[in-house]
Amino acid sequence: MTRTTTAAEVRTWLDTLHGGAGAGPTAEAGPVGAEGRHAGPPEVPPEPPSADGLRHRAELLDLPASDRDRVLATFPDPERAPELWRALGRCHRSLFAPDVSAAPTAPVPTRSDWPDAPAALGEAGRYFYVHLCLLALPAALERQRRLGVPPEVVAATFADVGAKLVTYRLAHRTGGFDRQRWVVRHFRGTLFRLGRLQFERLTLDTRALGGAPGPDGPAEGDRVLGVHIPADGPFTPERCEESLRAAPGFFARHFPHEPVRHGTCSSWLLDRQLADHLTPESNIVRFQERFTPFGARPVGDDDILEFVFHTPPGTADLERLPRSTTLHQAVVDHLRSGHHWRSVHGWLPLPPVMPGS
Repeated sequence: MTRTTTAAEVRTWLDTLHGGAGAGPTAEAGPVGAEGRHAGPPEVPPEPPSADGLRHRAELLDLPASDRDRVLATFPDPERAPELWRALGRCHRSLFAPDVSAAPTAPVPTRSDWPDAPAALGEAGRYFYVHLCLLALPAALERQRRLGVPPEVVAATFADVGAKLVTYRLAHRTGGFDRQRWVVRHFRGTLFRLGRLQFERLTLDTRALGGAPGPDGPAEGDRVLGVHIPADGPFTPERCEESLRAAPGFFARHFPHEPVRHGTCSSWLLDRQLADHLTPESNIVRFQERFTPFGARPVGDDDILEFVFHTPPGTADLERLPRSTTLHQAVVDHLRSGHHWRSVHGWLPLPPVMPGS
């Protein structure tokens, strides 16, 4: 490799993954693993998967057909791409590294500040973090087994990796994956999909959210369930209700040391300005009515444009966006009039755990 600017960018990225700035995890949430302990990494790096093993893992992650063959073809191994293979091993260790205190109540990281791969790496770089998911899947599945998580919940949770490949292609018109900071939650056992919604084990940080929910809501430091809405179709009130009722029992069974009474959500979907454009019966308005807003309301223009239109941040041309739905029209008209959409924090009480659930 010649000493060019792109080569330097690749080297900087590799150095970061091997232990430079941003390589380590940051603590944000509760413990994982059997009896509240975070399972550590194996003593030796994982072996390169066989071709059949990779295909099986790709199926478990629900990788779309449009990407699957290229993901598998670019998977690095120690001989063909030794530097990328070592980088995968380093990320694998970071992904499953236990907290230094190793105490049952110790916080466990939900994020790793892994930067996107340089464009010079082409497909191998755009799929690098999918390769990490494929490499890490056996250890993550073993954690789920220890927790006793039902197979249907495991499958629904990890299928989110494939879903993020779909949205990347919609946004960039090519194959790739840039949600590495998001899916660490799935692999560390802090997020699970229960029906229509995803639920994340969190500790409420009112300072980060810009304010407290108030006397009836959760308090600073309380365990809460963060509610997320996968972008894979309508979220009817009935399906949301079913998920919300299932969540308390699920987490009481699998994380009995983390009692929770409240859920929180931070999303453009909670921006009450949407109610000015949508009917009271719309799924979005019905969903946001479940929550009591609190805290800061940062600008969320990029978020709503990305999720509604699949436009990468800072790239939307309002004049060229489709206007085929009421939501499309509302988003564009609001922005064209000089207003902003907001990312709103909200809380709700969770249903009580039912006997025998």
